[in-house]
Amino acid sequence: MKIKKFIKVVTAFIAVLFAVYLLISIVGTQIVLAEVKSFGLAVSLSDRIAATLHDIVGLAEMLPWLIVPALLVAFIVAALGKRFMGGNRTYWYLAAGLTSLPAGLILLELVLGGAPYAAARTGFGLSLIALCGMAGGWLFARLTQKRGALN
Repeated sequence: MKIKKFIKVVTAFIAVLFAVYLLISIVGTQIVLAEVKSFGLAVSLSDRIAATLHDIVGLAEMLPWLIVPALLVAFIVAALGKRFMGGNRTYWYLAAGLTSLPAGLILLELVLGGAPYAAARTGFGLSLIALCGMAGGWLFARLTQKRGALN
């Protein structure tokens, strides 16, 4: 791989990691706050903002350990799938992103014996996290596409 292309791919991957991390942190916080609200407790907008900012900082110790390997493996599989099987490059990365985080969370749950991330304890939460990964796959496909390429 040429050095310019390598730098482009690595830079895009780092940007995607930050974007997915922020999305998952925000979505996860709102899922947990919805559960708190379901107990009859009031959750104001300022509470939501404060909790979200707190989680963005607080999850930095745990969440990257899930996101980095899950997306790395998924994007490598997507690149190889596109190379050897063909098809639309963007679709490969969308599918990779969509499946990567739920697969990683389910694997961790099996290994640890419990859900490592509270927001992923329900099918709805896991689905929203999958959509965050899908957004990351889309972003990676866009950031790494060749100029003028359609897929």
